[in-house]
Amino acid sequence: MKADKHLSSQGFSAPQRLRVPFSTFSVLLSLSLLTYLLLALYAHPVADDFCYAAKSRGVSLWDWSYSEWLYWNGRYASNLLMIHGPLSWSDDFLPGYRAVPIVLLALTFLSIWFFLRRITQQALSTGQEMLGALVFLLLYLNLMPDLGEGFYWYTGAVTYQLGSILLVVHLGLLASKPRNGWMFALILLLNIVLAVLIVGMDEVHMLLMVCLHVARTARSLRKRKAVPSSLLLLAIVAGGAALMYFAPGNAVRGGMFADTHLFWRSLGMSALQAVRFVGMWVLSPALLAFSVLYIAVHRQLREHVSAFVRLPQLSRWITAALPFMLVMASTFPAYWSTGQLGQHRTINVAYLFFIPLWFLNLSLWLERPMLKPISRLLLPPKAMLAFLALALLGLNLTHNGYAANSDLLSGRAANYDRVLSQRETAVRAVATDPEARVTFVRLENPPESLTNYEKLRPLRSWMMDCEARFFGAEERQVQAGE
Repeated sequence: MKADKHLSSQGFSAPQRLRVPFSTFSVLLSLSLLTYLLLALYAHPVADDFCYAAKSRGVSLWDWSYSEWLYWNGRYASNLLMIHGPLSWSDDFLPGYRAVPIVLLALTFLSIWFFLRRITQQALSTGQEMLGALVFLLLYLNLMPDLGEGFYWYTGAVTYQLGSILLVVHLGLLASKPRNGWMFALILLLNIVLAVLIVGMDEVHMLLMVCLHVARTARSLRKRKAVPSSLLLLAIVAGGAALMYFAPGNAVRGGMFADTHLFWRSLGMSALQAVRFVGMWVLSPALLAFSVLYIAVHRQLREHVSAFVRLPQLSRWITAALPFMLVMASTFPAYWSTGQLGQHRTINVAYLFFIPLWFLNLSLWLERPMLKPISRLLLPPKAMLAFLALALLGLNLTHNGYAANSDLLSGRAANYDRVLSQRETAVRAVATDPEARVTFVRLENPPESLTNYEKLRPLRSWMMDCEARFFGAEERQVQAGE
């Protein structure tokens, strides 16, 4: 049964007298997203971007893929995106490089919209779905642990964020219930293609896919439904995971680190990181404000989505543990293969899927007898306006929202663009004169929301060497200043 598409005080839409404030709220949410789009105009390639572009130049696709699998890692899908990145599209690579984060932001929004549309079974209007997707995206952007590597650094973004986008679409397709054979076959084919790609993006998505399809297959066997398709997808995921895990390059890369392949240490450190990050996320002002506003959404979904009737059947303790298990699955591969977390772009994956799990847990607890009266709570107009304002302030004045706005308004993003453009121009120039030298001066007061590795230390030598090789200069011609 579809929901009433009109505004109603019983749904999550506003009563008549709050239509204007709600419209204003939607506009301000859109403007909040504009901040992240503007940041893309200041993005520059750094570090691995230059390394991959220089290393892959003139190499065939097969030779490149086999070499990476043999000598570096088993990421058979994302490695294909390294050889033909935006630095290879044109001599003037910045327009293409800056288009990538904008495209990824758009694809993230569309994938979330698709996912919400599938799980809510069209119980919401298109406008409500889009608003929900926008809120989801902004919550993600606000609290993702590494915004710069998540969207504005090509190497990290197409590996992890694109993998997450594909996984969100995969989950949406798994939630579909086609009524005819042709549609079932088409969706199964799409899921097979997605499974192959997602597993080959990186170790985190590989592990999440293995866990997802083991659990899904166990459920299918128990209920004796869709067993052949579940087993087929599990076999494909297992095959891709084996190709990833047993790649000889993993041993080469792991040899650069200490304390690798220590199971209990990796598990313990992952558990500590789970407590750390989940604790930080649940205390977010924006998430808490939207959690209160979600009560009315839950009421509407419970009335019109059949799956919500089965919520009390779920174990609230297992469901509550899922966010912690998600973070552990996103950190364990790093501790296992390198002995350290090293970077937080893997936690970006966890947070994207933490958001729906958080609201699933909220719905589950709202169905408990003790909290049932709260699920029927109707906020007074003034209280609703207060929570809407708190949500907006939280999105823009805390965490990444504050950092992004501050970087743009203070000029840090513009200075970052200026300094890195000067470096690129200087290296291009010395490439034509073997006797010339260029000194990279350390960035002062670098932006918080764009990728840089100079906040606490000078630029590392291998990063300068990669940039020199990309532009055709000798490594000896580039050095770091004080």
